[in-house]
Amino acid sequence: MNENENKDEDEKKNLEYKIITLGDSSVGKTSIINRFINDIFDEDIDPTLGIKHNFKILEINDKKMKLSLIDTNGQEKYRALSVSYFRHAHVVLFIFNLNDPLSFNNIQDWINTFNDNNNKKVILKYLIGNKNDLEQRVEQNLIDEFAKNNNVTYMSTSAKTNSQINELFQMIGEELLEEEEKKTNNSFRSKSSRTLSKRKDKSKKKCC
Repeated sequence: MNENENKDEDEKKNLEYKIITLGDSSVGKTSIINRFINDIFDEDIDPTLGIKHNFKILEINDKKMKLSLIDTNGQEKYRALSVSYFRHAHVVLFIFNLNDPLSFNNIQDWINTFNDNNNKKVILKYLIGNKNDLEQRVEQNLIDEFAKNNNVTYMSTSAKTNSQINELFQMIGEELLEEEEKKTNNSFRSKSSRTLSKRKDKSKKKCC
């Protein structure tokens, strides 16, 4: 394997991200993933049993990233199983149904559970109001205030009509790349600082 191939392999390893979806049952977690990956919508989709993994390669600014989308069941009996995946997530989507105020009220519990069990590895957090093709029964001012208080980015979507699904994951990809560049720049500055420090130390030494 030549140097360029080694570089490509390292880049692929670095650009792999896990995205976990959390929220009550029937808010559209599976439908959002299916729309993004396969561009399909099934009105009669079966509930997710336990945990399901999905994968897609996303290309942003000529860079490819592998997204692992972790689909979870919102039922209480599966919550302990979901918790085991919190520690490995880079991105979390807290999803509720814009037509169902109860699913929105329960989002705080999902956020609290996630915050109590993740290892601080998560990079990005989003609040997703799904089913914007239906009547919105959750007041927008409450959503905006909630997003601000919990420091999450909000977006409304519809897996059924494909409203803002691709835009959501495009935004996620772009923000992940921004974070990756920040990490690379910080690492470079840190190495440069250590190198400069060593040079200064050497310059202080006197020849005997």
